[in-house]
Amino acid sequence: MTASCTLCGKPVVPNTKAAHRSISFDVCDSCVSRVSGASGYAALLDAIDAPVLLMQGNPRQVVTANRMALELFGKKPEQVEAHRGGEVFDCVHSFTEAGCGKDANCEHCKIRIAIVDTFTSANSHQGVSTELSIKKADGTRTYALQVSTEKLGDLALVRIERYE
Repeated sequence: MTASCTLCGKPVVPNTKAAHRSISFDVCDSCVSRVSGASGYAALLDAIDAPVLLMQGNPRQVVTANRMALELFGKKPEQVEAHRGGEVFDCVHSFTEAGCGKDANCEHCKIRIAIVDTFTSANSHQGVSTELSIKKADGTRTYALQVSTEKLGDLALVRIERYE
C-alpha cells in the first residue's frame, strides 16, 4: 500500500524512505529536501500529526514548534522559540542558575542525550522515555515523557509522544 505525502499529495513509497525518517515519514523525500525558511518549516511541522519541536544544535534551542506542540504546552510561539527544550517542557532544572542542559542534574537526562546524539551522529531515536519534574503554576509534579528524534539538515525534529 502506498501512502500520500501530507504536503504535496504525491505517493510516498515505503521502501524508498530513509531508515532515519522516524518522524517525517508521511512527507515525501522531495518535500523534505525543499524545506527551508520559516514558512517551509511551519508547513512541514504542521503536516506531522503529533506535537513537534524543531531544534538547532548550537546553541541547542527550539527554532519553532507546530500547532499541536504549542497547544500541548499551552504556550505561544515566542514562549518556545529561542528557548531550550527543558524550558519548553518547564523542567525544574531549567529554572536553576546553570539552566537547561547545563545543570548537573541534566547530565543523565535521556532526552538531552538523544537530542545531542541526533545532532552529532545523525542517528534517529525512537520512543526515548524518562520522567521529569515539571514546574507548573500549581506546584511541581513528575511527568512521564516519551520523545523521538530525527535529523533534518542542520536541525533536528523532536516529536513528543507522551507528556503526562
